[in-house]
Amino acid sequence: MSDTKPPVHRNVLVVGGTSGLGQAVAREFAPIAEAVHLTYHGRRDDAEKTAAMVAENGGNPVVHQLSLPDPDPKGAAVRRLLREATPCDVVVNCAVANQAALATVSNAEHFKAVIDANVFGVYQVNAVAAQAMAATGGGTVINVSSILTRHYIVGAMPYITSKAAIEAQTRGFAREWGRLGLRFNTVSPGPIRDTRLLSTVPREAIEEIMGGPDYEDRLLAPRQVAAVIRQVAGADFAAMNGEVVTVDDGFSL
Repeated sequence: MSDTKPPVHRNVLVVGGTSGLGQAVAREFAPIAEAVHLTYHGRRDDAEKTAAMVAENGGNPVVHQLSLPDPDPKGAAVRRLLREATPCDVVVNCAVANQAALATVSNAEHFKAVIDANVFGVYQVNAVAAQAMAATGGGTVINVSSILTRHYIVGAMPYITSKAAIEAQTRGFAREWGRLGLRFNTVSPGPIRDTRLLSTVPREAIEEIMGGPDYEDRLLAPRQVAAVIRQVAGADFAAMNGEVVTVDDGFSL
């Protein structure tokens, strides 16, 4: 970090910062935050690699283990994490679970597992972060959705339902906590290259979204989305609250 230019943010927390978009977000904030806290579920080695990249980009990385949803409904583990990352100016929710499953009774457990992780887990992070940030002067939370909330593909009901719920949740938190200096927004990206999530989506489904079999060159780079997240978290977007920002190179039009 530059000795002559003060950081833009105090602590920045990237939930799910081990690879793909989360890794790109952690690297994006590295030069402009006092510290970048990143969490992993089970892949400590990947988290350490991301931490090394953050350090190479001039940042101060701190690695935490966090599993979502927190078994404690009130989010005891999330509270411990926020205590370590306080004062926190920015929280980015990049963690995601996905299990491809048709909408049948036999797949109900898959549906519930994804909803628990992606909806209740995000709720726990949002709720604890809101309380912690309100006590230290405010801050911004950015949740990650998907253009699939507007472009349904077969077998993705758990994932799509969870992302639609996250968008609604974001608006609710913005409405309830905005008067205390908090901003909650959602970034909704199209398919991102080099992510574990992309590997769970059938090729024909990606072709449908991206407009044909020659889609690979048109997949979004993680940094393209991470750069938007960095901007939305910044002072130039201080008047934006409760919004969904689509980042997909126009493919959902």
